[in-house]
Amino acid sequence: MSLTDETPALEQLHAYHQLTKHRFDGYAPGPQTLDWDDQPNVFRHFEGAPRITLPLERAEQVLDAKIPASAIHSGRLAPQPLSIDTLSCFLRYAAGLTAWKVFGPDRWSQRTNPSSGNLHPSELYLVLPACADWDAGIYHYDVHDHALEQRLALAADQVSGVSLILTSVLQREAWKYGERGLRYCLLDSGHLLAQCQVAAALLGWQWATVRTDHTQIAALAGIARPEFAGVEPEYPELLLSLNGADVDYVTLAELCSESDLWQGQPSKLGPRPLERWRECEAVINSFTESPAITLAESPSLEIAVQSGACNAIDTIMQRRSAQAYDHQYVLSTEQIGRLLHPLMPGQSRLQTTDPRLHLLLFVHNVESLEPGLYLLPRTTQAADSLVSAASKWPEGRRVEFAGLELVHLKTANTRKAAAQLCCNQMIAAASSMTLMMLAEYDSALAAGGSNAYQQLFYEAGILGQSLYLSASAQGLNGTGIGCFFDDGVHELLGLKDQSYQAVYGFAVGAGKHDDRIAGLSGYHHLHKE
Repeated sequence: MSLTDETPALEQLHAYHQLTKHRFDGYAPGPQTLDWDDQPNVFRHFEGAPRITLPLERAEQVLDAKIPASAIHSGRLAPQPLSIDTLSCFLRYAAGLTAWKVFGPDRWSQRTNPSSGNLHPSELYLVLPACADWDAGIYHYDVHDHALEQRLALAADQVSGVSLILTSVLQREAWKYGERGLRYCLLDSGHLLAQCQVAAALLGWQWATVRTDHTQIAALAGIARPEFAGVEPEYPELLLSLNGADVDYVTLAELCSESDLWQGQPSKLGPRPLERWRECEAVINSFTESPAITLAESPSLEIAVQSGACNAIDTIMQRRSAQAYDHQYVLSTEQIGRLLHPLMPGQSRLQTTDPRLHLLLFVHNVESLEPGLYLLPRTTQAADSLVSAASKWPEGRRVEFAGLELVHLKTANTRKAAAQLCCNQMIAAASSMTLMMLAEYDSALAAGGSNAYQQLFYEAGILGQSLYLSASAQGLNGTGIGCFFDDGVHELLGLKDQSYQAVYGFAVGAGKHDDRIAGLSGYHHLHKE
């Protein structure tokens, strides 16, 4: 199949979604083999750009270590002023390194935001007004060195607020996952968006996404400029404004486009050009704008700063994707409640105000809950439409558990089915519970066009980040599962059309520790910790 520019955008998108489904008789188009020498570097920098080293030690002293983990989901803290210390703190906990894993000659980094295959397609740019510690301008966040690289200096009167730009390097994901790589870029952006919201909330800040044209985002980040010729391209994802800043992005984008004062050459991420995945690129080009994803208002709960409770910083820094699970571990009723309640409307800031995703639960080992298949609709409307669409289980009955309204489809040992549907991955069987996120696919795209496709995957990433943090706060682990047999999930439920589509999986439980893998602190190489 080949997608062309003449194909209507929505038709392109439907074709792409079908093309990139994994099926029992074959996986979505991808590389036949992996050449590890060609793996794109997960860190980008701009050679020759002026740099500002962000203070790590002072940044870690900005936040009270006694802020409880509950602050991640709810409550408000007093806003802190913008400074080099608070900005460093924000970036440290939004997208910074948390650890390095070492196994023999191999080493790989861990970040506050997870990524499919640990390939980290996301890059962060900031539009900053003049401050005592920096000039107004466009900056790139160098994650590896925890530094800002100034790409473009602007006059103080040209910048009226702080903005954040998320982009993706498709080739980081496509190197391993081929055509399905775009899905993972979108999921990762959702995870990063949620983690940015968490880090901001701990500083009393609030990000709001801005609906704007992709060409404007590209102009603001400078990613469509000539210096990107010959290196792996970046694609626009999201634009965010801080604390309701009123910014004229149209005028600012024009200033950036017209300027010839951009600085720095983007680093090449791989030794040679990688295979291009044209269907991915065609769909990316069909995304004309970034959706304004309205994240939920924080529930107005009082934040009690106290010792002895699991704190927010440790929760963020200790988040890990488990590679194996203790299949005997039983999740308590209280633990399930703390995992799933924040996913329900009005219970956390880490969700959208227009929920389009609902949950299929594979319950393996949960206290006081029969093993089997359950649905957890997240809206009243879906409580009817999703149950009706799941035609294979017309006798599904509603049960209340841990304060949640579940629909019990079948009592069964679900481990084998979960593993088979998740590309035969044992993490889906050995966990205490595995879930699939089901998106209101047809209705979302009918209402929002091809741009709504982005929003569905962003929402999945946001919910995934909520699950990661809720698990971490309880000493548990989660694992995002992007590899699953799409239509196999649909057939399990008896979904006969595209009203609902599986977009993301997640396993949760007690992760096993691998003693063979040594750990180093995230910024040990900077000698700051």
